[in-house]
Amino acid sequence: MAGPTPRSYNTSEIKSRLLNVATPNTYMVKFTPPSEVQSLMAERGVNYSTNGETFELACLGISTPDTSFLTHSVQADYHGVTQEIPYRRGYSNEIELRFLVDNNYDILEFFESWVDWMSGVGTRGTTNDFNYGSMNYRASYYNHYITDLYLTKFEKDVSINSRIRNSRQSKKAIEYRMIQAYPKAINSMELGYGPASGPLELSVTFGYTRYTQKRISV
Repeated sequence: MAGPTPRSYNTSEIKSRLLNVATPNTYMVKFTPPSEVQSLMAERGVNYSTNGETFELACLGISTPDTSFLTHSVQADYHGVTQEIPYRRGYSNEIELRFLVDNNYDILEFFESWVDWMSGVGTRGTTNDFNYGSMNYRASYYNHYITDLYLTKFEKDVSINSRIRNSRQSKKAIEYRMIQAYPKAINSMELGYGPASGPLELSVTFGYTRYTQKRISV
């Protein structure tokens, strides 16, 4: 079979094909903790129904989830040829989100309350009980602290609010859904004296089982 034949492209054709590019800084995240977790947050002064959207808007950075195939090597089918044959699709099991920290530390309390509930703090005793060395942890049930995490990637000329679309033609956006997600790690924040280089950031690693992806009209 012959290979493709090269051809020339004029400038207008290249512009029409290649200049309609997506930008990396327009996206929205959404994660709603289970009701049991929200109850513990409310006891500590953080109301998700009031502050949840603010926390999601405070997400400074996130990467799209990745996937790859698990393969095995086949060497005996063709002499001198090794083939890598996919046999299962694999998923990365975590994703990192970076957040701006407000000066009331509500977002920090939000995630600390979530992981406390997961580990049994606040459900098997008060927070003060865990200040003693004799206290032990017993994790909560998995299904009681997981949620689905959504990442929607859209462009600047697209409104994600259907009430203000008017008669404008709908555009396409990409929606990723991380299934059975939970905060797997609250990563350390760098503190120190000296000139402030920027706002304080909190990095949280979410674990999840797998993801789905689809194009949606917005």
